[in-house]
Amino acid sequence: MNGLFDKIPTFVWYASVCIFMVSALGCAEVGNVPQWLPTTEPHPELQGMTSPADRIAQLRKLAGQGSKGNPDQQQRTVEELATAIRTEADPMIRAEIVRTLGEYPTERSDTVLRAALADPDEDVRIAACRAWAKRGGAEAVKMLGRVLAEDADVDVRLTAAWALGQSKEPTAVAALEPALADQDPAMQYRAVLSLRKITGQNFGNDVRRWQQYVRGETPQPAEPISIANRLRQLF
Repeated sequence: MNGLFDKIPTFVWYASVCIFMVSALGCAEVGNVPQWLPTTEPHPELQGMTSPADRIAQLRKLAGQGSKGNPDQQQRTVEELATAIRTEADPMIRAEIVRTLGEYPTERSDTVLRAALADPDEDVRIAACRAWAKRGGAEAVKMLGRVLAEDADVDVRLTAAWALGQSKEPTAVAALEPALADQDPAMQYRAVLSLRKITGQNFGNDVRRWQQYVRGETPQPAEPISIANRLRQLF
């Protein structure tokens, strides 16, 4: 853009826009922006991007660079993304930032991923569960086990049960016990699949036998199904 606006300092321009938005939308709208991480300078490559598609494309590009940069570059990118998510109102973008940070194994990104498990949007929490599945280890099992036991959204809990299976950690067996006791057959089935992956055992889809195994008991043989019971299941 040429002319007068080119001479206005960037910070004055943004301040003017913010004042206008506060006046137009009111404090209630501004208060909806998440504020759950410390702040640093925003990522320069994300500034000025108004299209969500452009921002997501850039984030995916950064994700692809996660394992290629040197430690200093990785740390810088993580710090900048931590700032971006702090003030990002769009849950779709927050979820993409979480997915990107999942490719950066640093302590700072772990801090963001812990916070993301408590994000008000379920898609962000799902993205965080998937990121912890990549992390693996004892902390991942702890975080995912808590989500499985406490999150109110069934899709988030299903993802946590899946992620525990991906971790392949022996301690994840006990963490999956609440899913076996769930009244939702989908949750029970997801837990069974994850337990098979972790343990290499196969007790079929018999939830009772899997519960015995998780408790450290010897699973009892499957009860034979009589012809009468088979007929009752069919009709």
